[in-house]
Amino acid sequence: MPGILGLISEKNENKLFNQMIEIVNHYDYKIMKFQKNGIHLGKIHLNYVNNSPKPIFSKDKRFAIVMIGEIFSYENIETGQIKDDTVFLFNLFVEKGFECLPKINGQYSACIYDFFEKKLILISDRYGTRPVYYTFYNNKFFFSPEVKSLILDNFNKRINYDAISDLFHYGHLFGYKTMFENIYQLPEASYLTFQDGRIRVSKYWNYPYYEEVYYKRKISKKEIENYFEEMQSVITTSLNRQIVKNKDKILISLSGGLDSRWLIALAHKFGIEPLTAFTMGPINSEDQIYAKKVANVLNANHFPFEINPYNVWKDAKHFSYVSDGMSMIDGPIQNYEPLRYFFQKKQITLSSQMCDALFGSTLYYKKIILLRNKKKFNENAINLFVNLFNRFKITNLKSIFLSEIFQKIDDGYTKIPRNYIQNNKHPLYCYYNFLLNEYVRRGTLGGNLVNNLYYETRMPSYDNNLIEFAYRLPIELRKNQFIYRNTFNRMFPKLASIPREGTGLPLNSSELRLKIKTFERKIIKELKKTPVNKIIQKLGLLVNPNYVDYKRWFRNELREDIEDLILDKRTLSRGIFKKSGIKTLLNEHNYTEKDNSKLIWQIINLEYFFRNFMD
Repeated sequence: MPGILGLISEKNENKLFNQMIEIVNHYDYKIMKFQKNGIHLGKIHLNYVNNSPKPIFSKDKRFAIVMIGEIFSYENIETGQIKDDTVFLFNLFVEKGFECLPKINGQYSACIYDFFEKKLILISDRYGTRPVYYTFYNNKFFFSPEVKSLILDNFNKRINYDAISDLFHYGHLFGYKTMFENIYQLPEASYLTFQDGRIRVSKYWNYPYYEEVYYKRKISKKEIENYFEEMQSVITTSLNRQIVKNKDKILISLSGGLDSRWLIALAHKFGIEPLTAFTMGPINSEDQIYAKKVANVLNANHFPFEINPYNVWKDAKHFSYVSDGMSMIDGPIQNYEPLRYFFQKKQITLSSQMCDALFGSTLYYKKIILLRNKKKFNENAINLFVNLFNRFKITNLKSIFLSEIFQKIDDGYTKIPRNYIQNNKHPLYCYYNFLLNEYVRRGTLGGNLVNNLYYETRMPSYDNNLIEFAYRLPIELRKNQFIYRNTFNRMFPKLASIPREGTGLPLNSSELRLKIKTFERKIIKELKKTPVNKIIQKLGLLVNPNYVDYKRWFRNELREDIEDLILDKRTLSRGIFKKSGIKTLLNEHNYTEKDNSKLIWQIINLEYFFRNFMD
């Protein structure tokens, strides 16, 4: 996957460094490398943006920099004024040092080597959008965008059981761990220094805390109007920054929701031409129906993709390999088909990941309501917080794991959530930090692994000004996405009249109508998990299919492939799973109303990890 990588050793390790590069060079990418006196620095990239042909050196030859990604603004300097992202970052660092980092508005990672002090510096952006993994062993420091290139030099492959605990509770890894004990991810908003065999990681920015926004208060009409105006300004500015360059090479993933509708509406407003979008799923799905209507209004070139289950199965194996087994399979893999189709026809994808959640879409969840009503953490709130993103029941996990393995993974997943609990801060503030750092950075951003194989991914939702505005916005104005949704309604009334996936109602519907419809759908969704589902199907309630149907595919088209893999002697001989437990899991999925596809995916993913990296 495109990114920066390097090897610091006491001697030249050119052969080993070339192996590191080759193992992550999946699609004959452009390769830039520097090797001298045991200092090996490299960059693998698509040659679309920020395509410096070699490292940049300071005039006195003290510093060298390698960077992947882009800078969109810095103080009063906007992206249109930045001719070379790497040079811009380098000049800032040489002039101001680490104090410039919190003000940089970009999506990037960089390494700087100080030849005078013999010190390596690794830098992540505020939100960790371009992953870097690192390790130190055999007196060598390694870093790379993929874990697999760090385990080539007789690495001791000790499994991190807390990572397996994460996989089977959350679906992906939390924190900065990897599947191996001695390999870590560079944290967001941080810089790492390596000097004289010592590693030090320092944080340079944290999410801002405004205590007053988390408590209910009377908000005047004038204040609300000011928030509307600021929402409009900040979201248009964040998008405009990211489309100034490569305008004719931009591709948009358009769903039936609000986030992507914001993107394509603003892209149209700022004159992206041709306006090209794709939508995944059956033609009669809500996503396809509503996305097509949006595209027609904007005169966009719209491409529907019905996802094929057999292609999904092939792509799942590849995704598990490129993600090093650390990310959920069931989310990102359907992106392969459209992204492959547009590969080399387009260069940039625009993505607005989790903007809806940032502006309030999760505030109606029962668990979040309980947190919202608490001023500080107590024992019940802590237990609730730790299990916010838990996907699977303990009874299900006990039934599939051998007892000695279950004991190792039982509560490992609870460690990272506890790090976010701050007794002097409102629980909702801790929740949003937790949401953005773990569910999004290590979860949703895992989907970018597929995007980044083929494209540069730009995410306006990770604009500094947009994030800071969201953290200042009162919770009362985030309920039902009040400011976010109604700002869109004001700016794009014609698009707001088109229904939204998930509610089936136009975006400009009243608050009361939205509440009723949300409650109605929630009830029907729960009933669909029971035998009453047959009646629901006959009545035609919520029958529009999703873009994937793993429940049906696992019972039919993919059933044989799944059973061949997870009931294979090789899989069962690892001493991890109970054969009887896996058979019960499959039988429940195949012959009852239960949908065990997500847990089955995790078993598949873990087995692929062992076959790819341990066997």
